[in-house]
Amino acid sequence: MYREFVRKNYDKVRDLKPNKRFAALSVLYKKEKLKEHSKHHSKQHMNRMKDFMDGGDTFSQAHLKALRLVGE
Repeated sequence: MYREFVRKNYDKVRDLKPNKRFAALSVLYKKEKLKEHSKHHSKQHMNRMKDFMDGGDTFSQAHLKALRLVGE
């Protein structure tokens, strides 16, 4: 899944220096994954997830914490 994402979006980061490409692709991937996830969950759930992920949690960890605090 991530490989397909990189293939589709590599043109967006091709002009960046090699050490910046990975970070840029990671940010794009995170945004796309959260956008898709938001179709199934409330705005409060998504805001909590973003806060947890900014704090260093993985997507799965943030999702479980948000479910416990806010619910769907």
